[in-house]
Amino acid sequence: MSGKQNPLSKFEPWDLVASGYSETTMQVFEQFAEVAIAASELKPGSTVLDVACGPGTLSLMMAREAELVHGIDFSQAMLDCFAERIKDEEHRNIKIQHGDAQALPYEDNLFDAAFSMFGLMFFPDRGRGFSEIHRTLKPGGTVAVSSWAPVDLSPAMQMMFGAIKTMKPELPEPQRAIDTLENPDLFMQEMEQAGFRDVEIRSITGSFPVESIPEFWEGMVKGSAPIQMMKNGMGETVWREKEKLALAFIEETLPATPTSLTSDAWLGLGVK
Repeated sequence: MSGKQNPLSKFEPWDLVASGYSETTMQVFEQFAEVAIAASELKPGSTVLDVACGPGTLSLMMAREAELVHGIDFSQAMLDCFAERIKDEEHRNIKIQHGDAQALPYEDNLFDAAFSMFGLMFFPDRGRGFSEIHRTLKPGGTVAVSSWAPVDLSPAMQMMFGAIKTMKPELPEPQRAIDTLENPDLFMQEMEQAGFRDVEIRSITGSFPVESIPEFWEGMVKGSAPIQMMKNGMGETVWREKEKLALAFIEETLPATPTSLTSDAWLGLGVK
């Protein structure tokens, strides 16, 4: 993979944002997970893998119908949040693993289906990520991987990056990244190179509710790793001044509340 390594390919930002992500972003991401699960058309009694599972967004939903769900993530803080949900909801068919999903600690031909919701897209070596999923799937097993579409296709992302840029004007404008999974042609190519057949890249849309501007901003701050990284770098006093600019930008840009903002993503589907 070419290009500069994404800072979100490291575990530290995800440890930083874990509790807030579990509280806010996880609820919105359930929309995307629901589409991925439906597209996989799983049979009863399936054994499922959730790669870069985070706080368990998809795994907790899959536990209702799968025989066994394995979740793996490199962020221990995310897994700690996940473990709390498992305990609270008394699940008996979820196993979680702290580890590197580019070297999965599972045997060959084990899973009926595998998922990675907005995780594999950040891997330093996506090819290894796809290949490891392929290795651990049973013949005929299915895979569903999601990635964000370009920012210009997503009003919610445009709002977030616009607010961030008012706080830090030197940041460059978001550009389409043709060497990432934002590019659906490359997305398909990388899945096929890993050995998947019948590959399809679908466009899916999620909705971010906006009840009020302060509540919307608070949710973004709590659940966004890039914003948390920026906040930590500024310090509390500077942050409080800067976020006034972000709130003013949202107030000027957003229609009357309550409303919602959409965000587009790609869903890559394939069969081993």
